[in-house]
Parts: sequence; structure tokens; C-alpha cells
Amino acid sequence: MAERIDKNPWEVLGIEPTHDKEVIRQAYLSAVRRHHPDQFQRDPAQFHQHEEAMKDINRAYQLVLDGKAPEPHNAASPPPPQTSGRTYKAPPPIFCPRHHQAAWRKCQICQTPLCTECIGFYTSLCAKHYRKSALKGYRNRVMREWVPLILGVAVLRAIGLGSAVLLWGVLGYLALLGVGWLRRKRWMGCLALLFFPYSMILAGLYSLYEGLSQWNKFAMESKHL
Repeated sequence: MAERIDKNPWEVLGIEPTHDKEVIRQAYLSAVRRHHPDQFQRDPAQFHQHEEAMKDINRAYQLVLDGKAPEPHNAASPPPPQTSGRTYKAPPPIFCPRHHQAAWRKCQICQTPLCTECIGFYTSLCAKHYRKSALKGYRNRVMREWVPLILGVAVLRAIGLGSAVLLWGVLGYLALLGVGWLRRKRWMGCLALLFFPYSMILAGLYSLYEGLSQWNKFAMESKHL
């Protein structure tokens, strides 16, 4: 049974019918950049809307690749190039083994094809190596943040300084961590600095918690790979 086409694939991709594969590819990538649902995670309504749009875009692109889209009007198909008297055959498109969609990148470590829905698409890493990279990054972050705090408390206690000095030392360290965390949040961090008392110290505490929780999360995921 023939596949039902609800929408004109060319209209979904936003281009006129063409045989130029590079034009089709660029139109697909442009549509993906505009409608990828990861950009709208904070708005459930828009997330769902753009998620459906991405399905239409992937379906339209697949129909074009399979030759099931309407052909260009009044345009003759370009003759295939001849090589040593043999008919040229274009290589088959590469698909992501996880999502079964057209792959535009490969993992820089294992060369696994990646589509735009892969978790590590923008870093050119497959799911396995993306999680390993994230695990290493959060492990290093925990070491950078927790080791100085523990050593600092141990040194202050060893030299016999009072509890007040120890408390102010810990609060000062948390404030430094908090400044870095708020800077990463840019304008939201600036608002927190302006309107919330003790925001630097609270941000420092959250930074310690975030690094440790994310390290634990990726460690658990890595065990099941």
C-alpha cells in the first residue's frame, strides 16, 4: 500500500522542488535549527508544537530521499555521471542506528552515525561516549569544588582557629563558588545577585550539590551501558 502523504514535503522543508541534494540538505538543517524541541524545554506547549514539527520535517526529508515527493515541474532529471561505462549509483543515505533517522554527524571516537535527536549530536559523541565524557567532567568538577573545602576546614581546625573564623572561611569559599555558578547563568544570575540576599552563598551550596548529584547520575547510567 502506498504511503500516505499528509503534507507537501517541499512546503515542509520550505523550498521549491529540486534535484539539488545540497539545497535539500541545507533546507533540512535550517528547518531542524528552527524547530528542534530542545530549544523550548521551558515551555511545554511550544515544546510539543515543535516536537510535532520536527516529526513532519524528518518525514518530509525521508520522503524526498526516497523519491516519493512530487517531482519538479518542467525540469528534466540530471543525467547520472558515467564511470568506466558503468551506471553511477548514489551511495545510500546513512541512518542513525538508535533513532532510524538521517545521520549528519559521526561520533568522533567510534564513528557511530548521529542524527539530530541523539543526546550527543552537538558534541559529535554517541550516547555512550557522551555519558562517559559528562561523567569525567562532573567528577573533575566535584574534585575541584569539594577537595579545597574539605582541606580548608581540616587546616583551619588543625591550627586551632575559633569556630567563628572557620564559619567565615566556609562562607567565603561558598560565596566564591556561588559567583562562578551565577556567572554561568548570565542574566538570571545577575537578577539573583540583585534581588536575593545571600544569593552567592546559596548558589555555592547549590553548585556543590549539583556537581555531586550529576556525577552520581552519570555514574549510574554508565553502569547500564
